[in-house]
Amino acid sequence: AVTMRQARLALLQAGVLANVDAAIAQLPEPQRTAAQIEWDYSNAVERNSAFVAQLGPMLGLSETDIDNLFTLAATL
Repeated sequence: AVTMRQARLALLQAGVLANVDAAIAQLPEPQRTAAQIEWDYSNAVERNSAFVAQLGPMLGLSETDIDNLFTLAATL
């Protein structure tokens, strides 16, 4: 797990932070509202969470990409 600050900074460095809101908006309800709550209000994000599993592929991220982002985030 990393803090949401760390996750956002890693996504920024990867060039996909700006795409997160659009990806969340594409989800069907109730997943969209749940993902928006996770994105807006979580203090931390876990690698194996449903949130990451849903959004990673929508952002064009492979499992390896996601692992690398979490590794990077942990250093920020």
